[in-house]
Amino acid sequence: MSEKGTDTKIKSIRVFFAIFPNEFVQKQLAYQAEILESTYGGRKVRTQNFHLTLLFLGDISTHRIEALQQTMKNISAKKFELSLDKVCYWKRNQITYIQANQFPNELFFLVDLLKTALSEVGFLFDKYIYKPHVTLIRKATHSAEIDLPIPIKWEVNEWSLIQSKQTEHGVDYIPLKQWNLK
Repeated sequence: MSEKGTDTKIKSIRVFFAIFPNEFVQKQLAYQAEILESTYGGRKVRTQNFHLTLLFLGDISTHRIEALQQTMKNISAKKFELSLDKVCYWKRNQITYIQANQFPNELFFLVDLLKTALSEVGFLFDKYIYKPHVTLIRKATHSAEIDLPIPIKWEVNEWSLIQSKQTEHGVDYIPLKQWNLK
């Protein structure tokens, strides 16, 4: 509490940068998740929550969100296509996910641009090695290693700043801002 009785606690929101699939790709991912859930256990991710994280920032003060968005105006990267063709299991996190056997260089270039731009203006983030994937199942109970005979093709032409908000029904992802790829 401040001197005048108002709360001085700084409000923050949990945010990350990600790409989200269009409706057609969402349906293909949902189909894969349904098959996997019945075979490998766990619970499938809600269709609208399928995404590929570019960079997780965590809790950011709401007064810094505008500065974060301004920093992203200078990011310029090319469109690319993902070819998701490999289902894997991450035991430590208990997730079943889908990834590409070969990711395009443009994806890594975009992630590197984000990290550089954010570092230059003082934003902090984990320095983990980037391992792109789309989580399909949480709390998976069995290991899965599957090569899909027909890959899921995903044209990526934009990326977003997303708020992750915990609700009584799970996590909601709220788009705060989108940027187009060239």
